[in-house]
Amino acid sequence: MKASVCIEMIYTEYPFLERFQKAAEQGFDAVEFWNWDNKDLPAVKEAARKAGIKIASFQSNLGGTLIHPDHRQGFISGIRQSLEKANELGVDTLFLLTDELGEDRSVRYQYPHLTSDEKYESVVTGLKMLAPLAEKAGVSLVLEPLNIYVDHPGYYLHGSALGFDLIRAVDSPNIRLLFDIYHMQVMEGNLIASLTHNLDTIGHVHVADVPGRHEPGTGEINYANVLAALQQAGYNRYVGFEFAPTGASEIAAGQALALLPR
Repeated sequence: MKASVCIEMIYTEYPFLERFQKAAEQGFDAVEFWNWDNKDLPAVKEAARKAGIKIASFQSNLGGTLIHPDHRQGFISGIRQSLEKANELGVDTLFLLTDELGEDRSVRYQYPHLTSDEKYESVVTGLKMLAPLAEKAGVSLVLEPLNIYVDHPGYYLHGSALGFDLIRAVDSPNIRLLFDIYHMQVMEGNLIASLTHNLDTIGHVHVADVPGRHEPGTGEINYANVLAALQQAGYNRYVGFEFAPTGASEIAAGQALALLPR
């Protein structure tokens, strides 16, 4: 398994471009971040080059939702732009959300007039249209379920079973699932079985503890067991550490990285 660190949440004691070097110094294979459209991408590319570290992923959404058919063309246009930026930065995975989040990461728009079936069909149709674009770009889009109990009330894709079903319905090697262990522990638990029985759909994993979304060891998840099970099942992609440190970033990030079987 490879280790990535989210520099939107970790190393925030330092200016953004200095976080690449901090991650490299601690032994991470890559960094990841959220939105690209509010960043100086040439400076980001140069910071990664100077630090000798890869960029594992960033967010592909630029507005709109997958759940509303009227948003589809604009939504796909935004993803096209993100795929172009991924190629410019040498990034081969972008994370994808079903809904549009605001600055505070809450769900911006909800559509109660749409039935569950209508939302499902809209998401599948949109993903099937995105699949050839991702395949042509050589980039994987990883669709992320989020929790609705603590962080994102109203978010459409809030369970792993629906996520696995959507990925299998699209049936593209470039449309996969981002399994965020924090979000799925909040929603459903059963982490090891969900992860290891569905590796064919999973393209990226995120790590934070529950409650609080802090570093492993601060909450209820036995990360040593979860990560060991992932390794034994043959997972060889990125594990992204995306948590809010309770203390100094270097200490929290170093302790988290030490849990990852290498």
